[in-house]
Amino acid sequence: MNVDRSTIIDNYFKIWAVVLPITSFLVIPFIQGTTPAYIFALLSILIIPVLTKFKGKGSDYIRDLLFFLYIYICINLIGQLYLSFDIKFHPDFSTVRIIDDDDISTTVFRKSMFTQSLYLLAAVATFVFVKNFYKPNWDNFIFLGACILGIYGIYEVTYFLLFHENGDFISNRTFGDGTHSGSLFQTITIGSLVLQRLKSLTGEPSMYAFTILPFWIYAIHKKKTLISLFLFITLMLTTSTTAYIGMIMYTLIRIRYFGVKDKIVLFLIVIGLIVCLLNWDFISMFVNATILEKLSLSNDSGIERFMLFTNHMDFYKNLPLFTQIFGMGFGVVRSTDMFSTLLVNNGVVGFVLFTLLFFYPVFKLENTYQNIGLKAALIVIYFSMMISVPEYSYLSTWLFLGMAYNMIPKRNIAYNTSYTKSNLKITG
Repeated sequence: MNVDRSTIIDNYFKIWAVVLPITSFLVIPFIQGTTPAYIFALLSILIIPVLTKFKGKGSDYIRDLLFFLYIYICINLIGQLYLSFDIKFHPDFSTVRIIDDDDISTTVFRKSMFTQSLYLLAAVATFVFVKNFYKPNWDNFIFLGACILGIYGIYEVTYFLLFHENGDFISNRTFGDGTHSGSLFQTITIGSLVLQRLKSLTGEPSMYAFTILPFWIYAIHKKKTLISLFLFITLMLTTSTTAYIGMIMYTLIRIRYFGVKDKIVLFLIVIGLIVCLLNWDFISMFVNATILEKLSLSNDSGIERFMLFTNHMDFYKNLPLFTQIFGMGFGVVRSTDMFSTLLVNNGVVGFVLFTLLFFYPVFKLENTYQNIGLKAALIVIYFSMMISVPEYSYLSTWLFLGMAYNMIPKRNIAYNTSYTKSNLKITG
């Protein structure tokens, strides 16, 4: 691959990175999935073979993409084959949240399997692109995309404080029959203060938190102090349980690697204590409104999450044994947690493979400061998904997965064939 083509690939991703976190804006408003980032992801499948001519990293890209597709197709076909032969099995979808509400009778090859697979294809395309082509100078553009998202979120919060109405003029994504906005406007009342929960150009505050948490962690480990502080402030303004639990998880991970006396750990603890001491009553109401009521099932959100988790697990337990192993097929149900969603859709096999995908780099990456940040980001993403954000198609997730796999020493990847004669050195 010559220099010019390599430059094209670099510039392609740099533009892509700026819009990668955006999920509530569609280039073609009436066609779902046409967010700028998804378009870049799907086009990359066509562009990379043309630019690389299936050589070097281009061949590795194709190999990785085909490997994922092979595993995905095998798992789903095995599950669908069994369901097609089990004529006695008629699932009752009335207790679970199915993706296609208009189809409550189809068991085999549901339409949602194919539509959701397109989102997954974009996600996997992002992963294999970054895994094979990532360069450290991309980081500035990765952070630029995160900061643009945060700046727009700050604008929305400020606009609401001044004019007491929604200031979002960019989001245009809708779901269902077009009446459900893809970007929710939510406020929180703490005492006499009414605040808009920061969500920016994502679906809702928890989705913003899910998106930005890994950027915040990675900024810390790249020693981007101002960026990490800015993203920290935006995360706080989401008033999202996902954000706060993610921060706590990161603090515990950091203690594991660097101890309680680490300056970042101390900073996070001191900031928390200062805020509490300055206005304990306000903090008490804030914590109760954002975390305790949800965890204790005292508000509608907490109750709904618990009921959906219970219903989906009961549904899973009543599936035939073979279906419990391989699932009903990708894209059938979507609970409020990834754990029960994965079990129903792709069974134990799908859950295990998904978990291995995240934790392989956690164990294989060397413990440099930057790599520890990637490990922490993956752990926070994984458990956020399992507990409260069943969103597999947010490309920020696959961006950090790709970066982590790119940084694994090549000797630890048994199937890697990226070495060529030009980069082998003979010693002795």
